[in-house]
Order: sequence, then structure tokens, then C-alpha cells
Amino acid sequence: MGLFKKKKRRASVNVMGLSPLTQDMDGRYGKQLRSKEKRREKKEQALTLISHTPAELRGYIETTYHVKELEKTDERYKKAYMGVKAHLVERDAPEILKTAAIPEPDHPPVSADDADYEAWRKNKDVRFREAVMLSPDQFKVHLHVYVINITVNEVPVAWLEVYVETVHEYLAFSTIALEYEEHYAIERTKTDIIRFFGASKQDREADNERYRQLISTL
Repeated sequence: MGLFKKKKRRASVNVMGLSPLTQDMDGRYGKQLRSKEKRREKKEQALTLISHTPAELRGYIETTYHVKELEKTDERYKKAYMGVKAHLVERDAPEILKTAAIPEPDHPPVSADDADYEAWRKNKDVRFREAVMLSPDQFKVHLHVYVINITVNEVPVAWLEVYVETVHEYLAFSTIALEYEEHYAIERTKTDIIRFFGASKQDREADNERYRQLISTL
């Protein structure tokens, strides 16, 4: 009888509507989320757009954080170069790859070895390799990589890799943190660099990757 009563109470919640937690999420937390979105919209509207060139950004990183760029022979540079190049090809010139892109399946995976997802992943791998193998004449990439040590009380707690690509004016990051709490220190550094790089009115009108990166710091 006890088990039956528990099942009955659980079923009655489903019949009556949302659970108290869901109602609270839709009510109090929903209002908080909408309020946060409104504040963000106001900040975005009041944002003064100032942009700097990749060369200026490199100078800012080097002087502010006292770092030098990695040598092109460094394995970290080589790994970053492949990832950045593949991303930029997919973003700016996907049509130059020989293999046509397969769209991501529009259904959840039915199993760990779902055939549709397996084909999609293999297609991404093939296009990645094709992008990396493109010659400079086909797709030019000038990448500069910096590694910034994040310290707390003069003790290194995390490392931030900064990728500045000058041809396509692209900025990206990769982070290594010792503790989750140190992500706050990393985010402060990322925000500082992103805001210095800035964005132009043309970026805002295009609503491109650089502008979305900037407003993500608001």
C-alpha cells in the first residue's frame, strides 16, 4: 500500500501540472533571468565601440602581461595552429574544402554508436584534416600564441593560452586551471584582453563572432 500511495502522489503531481521546483524556476528564477537579460540589453545599447588591430592587441598583451609569443616550433603552437586554421576555414571559406559538410543529425543519439552521428563525426575529422593541409596560397593564417601565467598571492594557479590571428582578426583562448575557483582569475584576464581588442560598428551590424565575443563580457 505504501508504494502504491507514493506512486499515486507522484502521478497526481504530473496530472495537476508542474512540480513546485519547476513552478519556482518558471516564476522567481524566470523573473530573475528576464531581469538579467534586460540589464544586459541596456549595457549592450550603452556600449561604446572601440576596436584595436591585432598588432595593437599583441603589443598590449606583451606589455601588460610581460609575455613573449611562443616559437612556431613549440608543440603548443603547432596544436593551436591546426585548431585555429580549421575553425577559420569552416567559418570563412568552407566551400574550398573538397569534402562537402554533413549537417549535424537533428535527433538525439539513439546509442553510443549511432550511425548518423558516427558519419557526422568522421565527416568533421576529414574536413579538419583537409583544412589543416591547405597551402598558404589557398588559405592564409598568421597566428601568434601567448601563454599567460595566472597567479594568486604570487603563486601560479592557472595558465591561459591566447591565440591572436592577424589576417582574419581572430582572438581565442584555451585555459588550464588547477582549481575550479581559479577560473574567476582566468575570466578576468580574458575579459581584459577581449575588451581591449573591442569591436567596430561594422562588427555590430554584422553581429559577427568578434562582436558576440565582446558582448559576452558584459
